[in-house]
Amino acid sequence: MTLLNVRLDEQDARRAKALREAGVRISTVVRNAIRLEYDKRVGMATGKKKPSKIVADILRAVPDPADLSEARIDTRDRRAVRRLVSAKLRRRRP
Repeated sequence: MTLLNVRLDEQDARRAKALREAGVRISTVVRNAIRLEYDKRVGMATGKKKPSKIVADILRAVPDPADLSEARIDTRDRRAVRRLVSAKLRRRRP
C-alpha cells in the first residue's frame, strides 16, 4: 500500500482534526474522494459509464429554462418525439 502525504492549510487541518475527533477516518475520506474524482475524470474516458447515466447527468447539470413557450414532451419517449416532429413537418408555413 502506498503512503500519500498531503499538505493542508490551517482551515483544512482544523476540519480534518474535527473529523478525527468525531470518529471519522481521514483515510476513508481521502480514498472516497480519490475514487469519486477518478470515476468522474478517468472512468468516463474508458466508457464504463452507461449512456443513460451520462444523459441524466447532463439534464441535471443543464436544466430547461422555465419560460419555454412550446408544449413540452418527454424527449426520452421516442413515439412522442416522432408525433411532434411529424406534426411540425405537416404544417404549412405562410
